[in-house]
Amino acid sequence: MVTRAPRTAAAPDSSAAAIRRLAERGYDATTAEDLADAVGMSRSTFFRRFGSKDDVVFADHDQALAQLESFLETTQLPAGEALVEGTADVLRLLIRDPEAARLRSDLMRHTPSLRDRELIITHRYERVFARYIREKLQPCSPGWAAAALAASLVAVHNATLRDWLRDRVADAPRAVTRDLRQLTALFEHWLSPEAAEGGRRVLVAVYDAAGSPDAVLGAVAAQLGREQ
Repeated sequence: MVTRAPRTAAAPDSSAAAIRRLAERGYDATTAEDLADAVGMSRSTFFRRFGSKDDVVFADHDQALAQLESFLETTQLPAGEALVEGTADVLRLLIRDPEAARLRSDLMRHTPSLRDRELIITHRYERVFARYIREKLQPCSPGWAAAALAASLVAVHNATLRDWLRDRVADAPRAVTRDLRQLTALFEHWLSPEAAEGGRRVLVAVYDAAGSPDAVLGAVAAQLGREQ
């Protein structure tokens, strides 16, 4: 897939106003001129800022992806907590304007081309997560761990967003943080150097050099039994 150069981030109010116009007039019936008028821009400025009607709908996702990449590149948090916080911040951004978030969801549900674009956005999130996870995984990790965790992060985020849209949860960031911590705990063994070590301890045994091998092994076994 060809990666386009990122456009200048649109102001939240601009993209929200454009989404409202699309919802009022219908996706197919709304022209670029209609949207430019809705956001108070000239047609040429609109195309420089957004590019297309699709780009208007997904402007918040472009911003969220850029925010997520920046956060993961600079955070000093442990890997598991960084993934939780980064994902929760994406959700906060996407629902900061509740009306626009609900209108965007309705538009995507009724517009096949937008649903296709949504799949591409989903894969972009997964790639950002997987790249970070691969850098943090311990040598003992299985090859599928990064892809599995990246997909799971997106799945939990999307499930929480759907629950929020359907009024099943009131505090979506809190709910997704709770669920993501449960998810990342399943991968902690591969994300954390301490967990990968498994809490192993070194036992130093002092014994009589003249002792028999059986006596030495017996003493070590007895000490291990007390350590446990």
